[in-house]
Amino acid sequence: MITPLRERWTVKVADGPDLKVQGNIVDHEYAIEDGRSKVAEVSMKWFRVADTYWVEVAPGQDPVLILAVTAVLDQMAHEAR
Repeated sequence: MITPLRERWTVKVADGPDLKVQGNIVDHEYAIEDGRSKVAEVSMKWFRVADTYWVEVAPGQDPVLILAVTAVLDQMAHEAR
């Protein structure tokens, strides 16, 4: 479950630590943290193509989980699409 609160979101992970998302979700400029460290960073500032953004996943993190979180946040932030 993901809940929004002023550009801050919490991702409840069943088998791991909850993830905190902070930044500008609508513009794809945010970081994902596990409470101790940054586990991923999302950015659109280097891309000119619409709906293209960069996701950097920290070593040792689950890339499938991070990409799923990124996709869900995108859908929730841009419901009109």
